[in-house]
Amino acid sequence: MIGAVRALNRSSDRVIARDAERFAQSRQARADLASAYFESNAAEWDRLRGLQIEEAAVEARMRALIPGRVGLFVDLGAGSGRMLTIFADAYEKGIGFDLSREMLAVARANLDRAGVAHAQVRHGDLFALPLESAAADLVCIHQVLHYLADPAAAVAEAARLLKPGGRLLLSDFAPHDLEFLREDHAHRRLGFPDEEVAQWCAAAGLDLVKTETLAPGRAGAPALTVKIWLAEAREHVRSLKKRVA
Repeated sequence: MIGAVRALNRSSDRVIARDAERFAQSRQARADLASAYFESNAAEWDRLRGLQIEEAAVEARMRALIPGRVGLFVDLGAGSGRMLTIFADAYEKGIGFDLSREMLAVARANLDRAGVAHAQVRHGDLFALPLESAAADLVCIHQVLHYLADPAAAVAEAARLLKPGGRLLLSDFAPHDLEFLREDHAHRRLGFPDEEVAQWCAAAGLDLVKTETLAPGRAGAPALTVKIWLAEAREHVRSLKKRVA
């Protein structure tokens, strides 16, 4: 009997060791894919970043708008996982969604590297997310809206996820005329006026409570102004929707 138990333990140890090895290999594969992806796109990303204020300044302002800690943080169009990392100390659990499997590999590698164990990224369409309504405390859409055919629908889907009093944090460009971004970088929209964003929010049952403008640090050359919008879910609208449902 004792011999059988020892054999079982040895077998269990081998399974654990094999699983650990597979995990390490998978983690390394994600890191390798992330490195290759960034290398192939670095030049273009550097060019685009040079058109606007430093991304660190944008991130700092976004983070400052959410001073407390929330339960569930959802990032739509998670990309490299940067927002999940920036807000890591502001949420109990984080979930990011992206359609690009390459970017999901990048995000997972970055979260691993940053030691963010309480967040995950999933493949998902931000127009129809596999999350229950009124589940999130904070939803973020950072530099994604200008790629979308129907950004208003994305705002509406984000609003669906929010609890009563939950907040939506948007970041994108003010209106501009840099047509090469449409032609060369798949930008469907060349920025958004505050009035349009306010209309989307109102239609989705959100109140736009804060707007910030971050102008580029240089003048006399083509440049992009970054906008940050903070909206809040109307408690009475959310409560009404629950009663109807």
